[in-house]
Amino acid sequence: MAGGRDEDMTERQEKILRPLLYTSREFYPFIAALALITLAAGYAYILQLSKGLGVTGLNDITIWGIYIVNFIFFIGLSHAGIAISAAVRIMKLERYAPIARMAEVLTLASLIMAGLSIVIDLGRPDRAYLMVLNFASRIGSSPLLWDITAVGTYLILSTTYLYLPMREDLKVCKERFTGWKKTMYTVTLPGYEEGEEAVINRLSWWMAVTILPVMVMVHTTVSWIFSLLSNRPLWFGAAAGPYFIAAAIASGIASVIVIAAVVRRLFHWEDLLPPDIFRGLSNFLSVITLIYLYLMLVEQFTARYAGPAGEFFVSEAWLFGPYALMFWTLTTIGLAVPCVYLLVQAFRPNKMNINVTALVSLVIVIAMWFKRYIIIVPTLTVGGTPLEGYTPSWVELTILAGSFSALALVYTLLIKLIPIIEMGEHHIE
Repeated sequence: MAGGRDEDMTERQEKILRPLLYTSREFYPFIAALALITLAAGYAYILQLSKGLGVTGLNDITIWGIYIVNFIFFIGLSHAGIAISAAVRIMKLERYAPIARMAEVLTLASLIMAGLSIVIDLGRPDRAYLMVLNFASRIGSSPLLWDITAVGTYLILSTTYLYLPMREDLKVCKERFTGWKKTMYTVTLPGYEEGEEAVINRLSWWMAVTILPVMVMVHTTVSWIFSLLSNRPLWFGAAAGPYFIAAAIASGIASVIVIAAVVRRLFHWEDLLPPDIFRGLSNFLSVITLIYLYLMLVEQFTARYAGPAGEFFVSEAWLFGPYALMFWTLTTIGLAVPCVYLLVQAFRPNKMNINVTALVSLVIVIAMWFKRYIIIVPTLTVGGTPLEGYTPSWVELTILAGSFSALALVYTLLIKLIPIIEMGEHHIE
């Protein structure tokens, strides 16, 4: 319950606090729908836990499926969040400051879902505990532990990086609210002192400098997990790291555009999120998508004209075989057409349309998920011997739906608890 209006509260701060102060009629049905889907996924996971991975479509040949696709996808989403926020702080890009925290919250929620995806894929969650327990003895022999180390470090740094600059805003919330909310904000401010903002800004700047290379390390490590399996077609390559990072940044930037467009419309933040922000993000997204399309082209030329036989077979499956419809749809409608639209828009800025840009960005996000699927499944089902197909079971599909609903649920609840835009007019030093 909100207390009386603070006389020093600016109109801008009131606008930013609107999601915390007021709840629309549509909010609770939306939360209920997300919770219901998440609970259905929980039931599917309990079934998998009790009966084993036999309830999935995985087999002795196709050892990775939708769960690992989700892991790579969610790790990718997390990258753009920190990339945007760190770039805003390091390069003093104050124009993009309103979206920095939106991106950071996306990073946090995505990393949580990425970690859960790994635990779900293990079949037995106790194995995750055993990996941590025997960490020191296995770090030199298990590439998976490199992944756990990188993701764990990234999660700790990202959470800290989100929290530190938020302390000033939490202090405003503490003064603005009463009841349990005031207690909650008080608990989140241990050791708070007036005038600490300058110190926090310096710490945040150095954390931004530190976290960018960690971000690159995380997805490069993910790609190495695949490339170290040298007998798997199209996974063993020197460009695996840049290939994965380009996809991660594209899907992450596109997701931030979608989120910013949605909250702009929901909360009437047209003045807080002006078109210039979307124009800059969409221009960058067009370049990254173009680079990714180029890397896809390089991959295909290498596989078809200079690669081993296994790579040619997988390429055939992509281009002309059972995965051709998925491949050509995601490549043309999912990536090429949106890229052309964004490029045209970049050269004709007066034609900027935020709604269409958000829709095009959403298409790119969906295409990038299917691209991860194309990377993993055909290599295992086509390139391996003996051949054995893979069709996701209803358990996997339910958990897939639940993972995205859980991501949306976490993000929505965080919007109701913390200011999703930094309140300070000039918070970057």
